[in-house]
Amino acid sequence: MYRSGTTNSHRGSLQISSLVMVCFYFATYTGGVDAVRVRPTEQQLSIDINNEEVCMYSHGVHRREGVMFHYHSLRGGNDFDFYIRDPDNRTVYVSYAGEHADEERVYFTKRVLGEYSYCVDNRPYTGSIKTVKMSVGMTSLKRWKDRIDPLMRMMDGSDRFMLAMHDDQMIFRLREEHLRKKVQESKKLVLFRGVAETAVILFVCTLQVLLIKRMFNRKGTRAVA
Repeated sequence: MYRSGTTNSHRGSLQISSLVMVCFYFATYTGGVDAVRVRPTEQQLSIDINNEEVCMYSHGVHRREGVMFHYHSLRGGNDFDFYIRDPDNRTVYVSYAGEHADEERVYFTKRVLGEYSYCVDNRPYTGSIKTVKMSVGMTSLKRWKDRIDPLMRMMDGSDRFMLAMHDDQMIFRLREEHLRKKVQESKKLVLFRGVAETAVILFVCTLQVLLIKRMFNRKGTRAVA
């Protein structure tokens, strides 16, 4: 619920920040949970990550709610994997080490009601301690239309590109098959023409030899007479 007034808003933000920090320190020092739970408002936290996977959770109120997640590696490099998973544990977004810079922003629209997780996995690589600043913000989809949702637009563009590549590949394969048939037919025609020309030449040569022999035989008979 939104309340007007600078004092109430300031107190509310302080209470939310205090609650989040208390949860974070409790999870860190007890060692039982490697996660920070935040309310569906914009929050910012800086977390030290060892050789482990640390997740940040958010629970939205609306089904089709826009989400902005921003992470920035302040120390230790960017050799870590980043995942966003929906309440059914399906991957919404993933970026592996080497695919992102020290700072990255991700925009997407929630399709399922429930708790979403934003995880930084520092285990598969060097495992050096990293300080990562994470912030998550949510907003109503009334101000976020599907046509301007960057993640959906990127996915639609990728789908269109892959479909176009598939169509081009099918066209090229059909052309290749057509050209191959033409080449095979041309080879057969060349072979048939070569055999026919050879047969004609042999026939003409044989006919000429027979005619020449006959002419010499006639001349020999006349000379004897």
